Parts: sequence; structure tokens; C-alpha cells
Amino acid sequence: MLEKSVYSQDQHKTGETCSKLPTVTKTPERILAERKKNIAAAIEHITSNIMPDGYVRAATDYTWYKLMWFRDSSMISSSLSQSAASINRLGDKELMPFAEKARAGALRILSRQWGLIERNRETLRSTASMSLEDFELKKLKNHIPARIDGNGRLANMEIDGRQINDLAESENPNSWLKQFDSVPLVLHATSEFLKAFGVEFLPASLVESIRSNIGVLADYIINIYKCPCADVWEQNPHMLHSYDIGAAYAGLNSILYLSSELGADIAADKISKEIYGSTGLINFMNEFFVKDGILRKYREEFGSDVSENPKVDAAAYLLFALFDPEYALVSENVYLKTMEALKDNHIFRSKDGKRVYESAFPKRYEGDRYFGGSGWILLAAAEAYLNAKNGDSSKAEYILESIEKLIPESGFSLPEQEPMDEELLNPLREGENDAMGKKPAMDLIWSAAEYIRAATAHMESIAIEVPEQKRLVRR
Repeated sequence: MLEKSVYSQDQHKTGETCSKLPTVTKTPERILAERKKNIAAAIEHITSNIMPDGYVRAATDYTWYKLMWFRDSSMISSSLSQSAASINRLGDKELMPFAEKARAGALRILSRQWGLIERNRETLRSTASMSLEDFELKKLKNHIPARIDGNGRLANMEIDGRQINDLAESENPNSWLKQFDSVPLVLHATSEFLKAFGVEFLPASLVESIRSNIGVLADYIINIYKCPCADVWEQNPHMLHSYDIGAAYAGLNSILYLSSELGADIAADKISKEIYGSTGLINFMNEFFVKDGILRKYREEFGSDVSENPKVDAAAYLLFALFDPEYALVSENVYLKTMEALKDNHIFRSKDGKRVYESAFPKRYEGDRYFGGSGWILLAAAEAYLNAKNGDSSKAEYILESIEKLIPESGFSLPEQEPMDEELLNPLREGENDAMGKKPAMDLIWSAAEYIRAATAHMESIAIEVPEQKRLVRR
């Protein structure tokens, strides 16, 4: 684990912000050696929490998260694949065995998820033909839910003495469990696996499942992305969200890639038109969610002007990192202006407004009060990944060092949110959006997954040439 940088919470003073990057306290060689140990430990931790049947709890220590979140598990799978691909390109023989662990873990998750898609194929086919005006389209039962139990269904069970009844949401037209990134993220994770490892690592049964289902999934995504749903944070189920449009974009692009690589019979021209045409998804995103050159969080279904919902959501880090690294979805200027606007999400103020704290970890959006509105580790890691990919290695290093200071001395875990200084913000106070306890999840598997993706991408971005090693993966 890395030692504390000279940048620490002890430096935060009343009325001041800390905007400087931390002073380097270690040699690059020592940082690299310790980071590689952290990457190996993180991959070991993540994959040990993926059950043989592909079930993975969102967190190990938090009641509600002991179920499997579709989004989290897809993100975990894609991060494992992308990290393994970076390790392969680096040719790092110390990390190569962990690339193999990553491959096996990513595949276990995908196999489970495609099994659930197979089970729900006819439901998704039916939903794909509903009109936006059809009330049935808005009901949870016609979609893949946000989280599932061990049987792949809506949960109705007791966990840690608390009753969880997601089944009661089935008929709800505005359920927080109705989130439209579920299907696209499975497709995205599958395409990342294929890019990293090649078709020879996909079981024949899984290849056939992908080929036979992606046409239905394309029709489903095209039909529902303009329908309201809950956002990535399971809020505002009556709104449309820029993050979900980004997910739809990723899903449709993944279908084009998968069909090309696997020989599936789909109407590629139709899908391309739905993405890039004059009335397609990209124009919808830019016309419906961009205001003053900044990508906004949400707006009402074909209702209020976007200026009435001016919030900028740090989920844009995920959108840009996962869905849009080459500025196809929005222009480069929108990307840059949105990244600039997101700097405000890193500023935290005490209730009296006199104490200011600038963190490496952004809050989700202004006014967020989940556990006091602390900063999120996975969002910081997504920002670090963007910085690594776009050449800002100093900022990526600063964020990675900040994350690594949260890794315990023994074992490996990363929290959902930054456990901030109570004297500054007191975010862990009892009674403020903390129904499950006084602090958020302290072992969120998605946080670990975003960390390895950012850390390996950063290693790759600053790497000097290494001797050619035997590659596990294809490219």
C-alpha cells in the first residue's frame, strides 16, 4: 500500500481549497512496484467474490448490496477484460497470471448474464414492439431488473434480518429497479471480452447465444432508450438521463462489433442509422441533453427545457470512459467543457459554508446527500482512466495515489465513498440517508474493478518499451 502523500486532510484549512497535485514522495520504480501489488491483490479480491455460477455480490458488507447488481457485474466484467488487455500489451510477466484470473472471472459473469437474457428473450422481444405510449412499456416486469437474487429473479428474501421484496416492484411503472443500462452493459462487457481475448476463449454455447439474441436486443434498445427510467443512481424514474443514452449507444455499437466478429445475422445498416442518422441517438443526445456546451444530468420526457435541469452528474465520467472515448457521442468541445464543469463536484463545503475541502473523489451531483454526499471512489477511478487515456498522467497519478491510501494494510477492499473528515463535513452522521448504518459500503467490488482498469491503463500510458513476452490475450 502506498504511504500517505504530502497532500492530506491535515492541510485543509478554513476557507481554503487545496488545488495542487501532491508532491511526489517516491521513486517511479517504487510506485510501480507497489501499484502492481495492489493490482494483483485487487484482481484476486474481485475474482474471489465471483461465484462459480457467475453470481457476484455488489458488496460484501452492506445488506442491500449482497444481491447481484446487473450494472455492477457488467462493469466488473468489462474492467477485468480491459485490465487483462492492458497487462497483455505491457507484457508484464508478474501480472500475467492475474490476467488469466481476470479472464476466467469476466467469463463467469458473462455466462450468467447471457443465461438470464436467454431466459427473458421473449419478454424482451415483446417489449421491443411496444409503443412509447403503451403503459406496459413502463412496467418493470417487461425489462431486465437492476438487481437479482441467486436464482436470477427479483428478490423476495431476508438478508441480515431485513426483508427485501423487489418482487413487489414488478408491476410498478416507475420502479427504481427499472434501469435501461442493464442490457447495453452486458453487450459492452461482451465486446470488451472479445476484444481482449478473442473468440477462441468464448464457449461455443455462449457464441450461439450471442448470435441468436443480439437482434432482439438491438430492437429492444432502439425501442426503449427514449422511455423514462431510473438513473444510474436509482433515482428520478420519471426522467430521461444522459447516462442511459450513453449506455444505449455503447450497446448498439457493441452489437455492430459482435455481429461482425461472430457472424450474426442482423440489420447492421438499420442499427447504424439508428445511431448516426438525422433522427438517431447521437443527435438525440446532443439536442436533448447539451446546454451551453455542457452535458446535463437529466430532463423530463420531451418536457421541460434542459436549462430547467442544469445539474451536471459525475456519472458523465463513466459515460465518457466506458462509452465515448473517441468523442463520437458528443463533440470534443462538449467533453472538455463537461469535464471542466465537473471540477465543482470535487469541492465540498461544511454546512456553515466557511470550510472548504477539495477532494480527489467527486460527489455525484450538487445537493447529493447520500451518506452526507461524500465523494465516490469508482467515479474518481473513471476520471483517472480518462486522464490516463488522454495524456494527463499527473492527474491520473494523483487520483490513483488517493485511492491507494484507502486500501487497508492487510487484505484488499475499497469503499463506495470516501470516509471524509467529520470535522469538515460530518458525512457519516447518524440519521442522514443511512438506513443501513452509519457509513456506506466499505467493500464495494465495483470500486475495486474501476481501480484496476484505471491503474493498468495508467501503467500502459506511461510505460517504456518492455521485452516481448508470451501473450495470454490476442491484442
